[in-house]
Amino acid sequence: MASLNELLQEMVNKDYNELVALAQRAMVEVMPSCKAVDKDHNGILMLTTLILTAVAADGVLTGLERKMLGEVTGLDDKAVDTMISMYDSRMVDLADHFVDNMGSDVKSHALMLILAFVAVDEKISKEEIRLVQKLLA
Repeated sequence: MASLNELLQEMVNKDYNELVALAQRAMVEVMPSCKAVDKDHNGILMLTTLILTAVAADGVLTGLERKMLGEVTGLDDKAVDTMISMYDSRMVDLADHFVDNMGSDVKSHALMLILAFVAVDEKISKEEIRLVQKLLA
């Protein structure tokens, strides 16, 4: 089994289109669980929490992360701006609680979604590593 560092490096080595495709597949797989816990919003707020937790992990929104947000979600620039403005630091704990209470198959998809966004800017910061470690714990 690959170590966390090896997995992160493997993700960083993927090209942009691969990461978008991985994130889109993972989003489809995790959405039923998001809907189950976020019935009032059809899962959108929980999904947004997972994605923004990844994007905000290092405190820097790169152009690639922003572009990927639009492509993965199908949102236009204005909607992406609105999504980004929703970020709240409490989302990290909510995402952690959500991932902790998923079955292993759904958890792996949620982590893949997060890893794809973390890796898209082609570097992994210490803060991003800490986020992934927290979600895995």
